[in-house]
Amino acid sequence: MVPLRQPALRTVGALTVVSALTVLTACGNLVDMTDYDFRGGLALGMNEAGDVIAHIEACQFRVHAMEVIQGRELLGGEPNPVLGRIVTDQPQTGRFEVNLSNPQAPRWAEQPVTEPPNPDHIMIVSPETDGTTSRKIEVISNGSASRTALEALSPGQAIIDVWNEDAGPADPPLVDQVVRLEEFHPECPPQ
Repeated sequence: MVPLRQPALRTVGALTVVSALTVLTACGNLVDMTDYDFRGGLALGMNEAGDVIAHIEACQFRVHAMEVIQGRELLGGEPNPVLGRIVTDQPQTGRFEVNLSNPQAPRWAEQPVTEPPNPDHIMIVSPETDGTTSRKIEVISNGSASRTALEALSPGQAIIDVWNEDAGPADPPLVDQVVRLEEFHPECPPQ
């Protein structure tokens, strides 16, 4: 690496490092990411009965709950309404799925999941870990989709959220991408 000798170049170099460790969240907040450990991911799909299914790759993290909140299509500055919460007393790691519409043992609905009243509005699904794997704040990527988008999927497909690299100021920072479930392989660090 070439040392940065000029003050202006050092400032640009420092800003580059800081910007790599600071992320603009989907709701427009700047968050310092140095205290976070990101692993795995989540894809949303639907089974033949019309139930919403969360496909999770938790890597080494232990998932003990799934919270479902409403998107912000019609909301002002208030918090996103919680649409439901699925919990378990047997946290899971690795790859698994959770039926959000009709949870099966060892999971149960602490708050049964209701969908947004408009099928075009999104629900956001957030896996929650028990915090026992990493010294940092454990994060598995959220997933979001509308009922309309889920019903348009073919069998074996799911929706993941990806960064919209071409987003302008009025564009959403995340967009849906349809993937085949066998192609859904979020990155996990070596064990």
